[in-house]
Amino acid sequence: MSARGPDPPAGRLLSWLVTAVLVGWFVVYNIFRIGGDSPRGAAWISLGIGAVAGVVVFGCVYLVLRRSAPGTLRHQTVEIPGPDALDAGQRAAIRIAVPLLAALAAVALVMGIIVGVDWIQSATSLRSHVTKLILALWDLFIGGWIASELPRLHRYDVEGIDSIALGCVLTAVLAGVGISHEDVVIGQAILILVAGLAGIASQLAVWRLTRSRWALLMAFAVAVVAALSLSLPLAL
Repeated sequence: MSARGPDPPAGRLLSWLVTAVLVGWFVVYNIFRIGGDSPRGAAWISLGIGAVAGVVVFGCVYLVLRRSAPGTLRHQTVEIPGPDALDAGQRAAIRIAVPLLAALAAVALVMGIIVGVDWIQSATSLRSHVTKLILALWDLFIGGWIASELPRLHRYDVEGIDSIALGCVLTAVLAGVGISHEDVVIGQAILILVAGLAGIASQLAVWRLTRSRWALLMAFAVAVVAALSLSLPLAL
């Protein structure tokens, strides 16, 4: 019987908890918007409800996984093997993820420029103006970050690939916010699709590297978040 891989470190768990809170807010916000609430009213009402929902869901998933493998070493960290220690299957998983991450970097940078130019030219309300700025800055940041990591990934130096997968989730959520605000809707939809595929491929690569059940769970979570980020705003 194969043992479950070790738990992720505390910092990684915290980052996923923060993401769960953000996703919870985003889902509840769009539910209120579908129900007819104004953007401002839905944002404030959904903030507390979504945060609590995100924490509860994350806690339940964590407890289920812990109880399903009571012998897991609680303080052991997940080790990412170095380039020389990778087998053929692990290298293949990385080769699948890299082109998708390159595509995400390109789309994010293009979207950052487009939304940034729109922000400069915008004459709408201050709230929408700030939203455009946040979206533009995030897209430029995530695109530049992933682009800077690509040479290392090509060399199979993938120590930061799990953090990149988290960035994919946040990119999909923020692109969903962009759709809700009708900011370059087609571009945001493309960004969500590419971020979802890149995040799933990255987490599957992490699973091949570590055999951690958490990586499989997070691959599924990325798919769910991307689907919700695309479908909920379009239902408004």
